[in-house]
Parts: sequence; structure tokens; C-alpha cells
Amino acid sequence: MEYKIVLDPGHGGRDIGAEGPCANEADVTLVLAHKLAQELNQLGHKTKLTRTTDVYMGLTRRADIANNWNADLFVSLHCNAAASTTAEGIEVFCFPDSVEGNLYAKAIQDGLTEAFPDHKDRGVKEANFAVLRKTNMAAVLVEAEFISNANQCKFLTNEANQDKIASTIAKAISGRLE
Repeated sequence: MEYKIVLDPGHGGRDIGAEGPCANEADVTLVLAHKLAQELNQLGHKTKLTRTTDVYMGLTRRADIANNWNADLFVSLHCNAAASTTAEGIEVFCFPDSVEGNLYAKAIQDGLTEAFPDHKDRGVKEANFAVLRKTNMAAVLVEAEFISNANQCKFLTNEANQDKIASTIAKAISGRLE
């Protein structure tokens, strides 16, 4: 069955997101979103990106794109950051008490931590983020790693790792949809 999935590369334009030692969050999330769209399309799903280039877009507009398209799933892609340059790990957020969102978040978190067993599993968490709150469908926000950590920044900007992140998320989503 074909599902409609909106991919939201976090930040963009004047909002570069977190600044890592080797890249900005907005640039990494855009690359990941394009790769994830390709993977999901190959699995037979329809995808739409909230932004396809480095432009600024408000949070409500991102949710509106998904709501107006009647998407089945909304996936916001991010890179985490912390004051500590040693912080690391992968985590996925869903809206509080969203059963479907939690199931997708768990599938993605499990997939990523299995694909990258040497990365810290920070788990699935609930958050009242605008893009999770304002979407009418199941929604998740993926924090792929800490861009503020020099080693993880290199990980996030490595093309083979980006391909594997995208492939893993696509398989996790597709597995949940079947």
C-alpha cells in the first residue's frame, strides 16, 4: 500500500540550527531528507519535503504542508546539540500520548540503534514540539546524533553514514506501515 509521508528537514535559511565543528544542522538535515525521500519512494511510498533547498520556513507552515496534503506520517529530521562537546546518542521524539507516534518513534529508534550499535541509545521521548503538536497525523522528530560533538559531526556528514541513516529510517517506517 502506498502511504504519504512528509519529511521535514529541520531548520534552514537564516535558521542554521545547531552549529557543529564541521557542519550546520540545516545542511545535514536537508541531505538526510533527500536521501530518505529517495529510499521511501523506492519502497513505493509518496513523499513530500517541507523544504527542498536552504530556505527558512516557520514551524506552523511545516505542519500545514503535512495537514493540507493529508499525509499519513510526518518525520522531522534534526541533529542534536549540547553545551558539552562529548554529548552523543540517537533519540526520537513523539507527541505525548500519541500511540501511533510512539510506535513509529520506537521502530525508528530501534532501527537506528541496531544499525549503529556503537552509538548511545538515548531512547524514545515525548515532547510538545510545535511540529509534533500541530500535525494531524502520526509524527516523529528524529535527533540523528549530536552535531556539537566533533566525532559525531564527522559521522553525520559522512555520505555512507547518511545513506545508512536514510535506509534504516525508511525500513523502520515501511515496516510499521505494513
